[in-house]
Amino acid sequence: MNIALMAGSLAGVLLLAFIARALGLGGAALADEAEACAIAEAEMPGFIAAAATLDGDRAGALVTGVDGRALRVRRHGAQFVAESVNG
Repeated sequence: MNIALMAGSLAGVLLLAFIARALGLGGAALADEAEACAIAEAEMPGFIAAAATLDGDRAGALVTGVDGRALRVRRHGAQFVAESVNG
């Protein structure tokens, strides 16, 4: 492989990474437990959140409902999704 081609490819990848960072893409984090509860309630019809626990980097949370169900809220691209943990 040509060294100039490899250097050009590396420069292109680094430029794209810089542009994505400058535009604020990726790296979304949950602000607090209330936001995690709101996302869980919006994603699962009929779910009423009782409490939430954020993970260390705020990229996800475990939200428990008043009916005993638990939902995992996690980052999926630039958005957050909620998944049922215990059916």
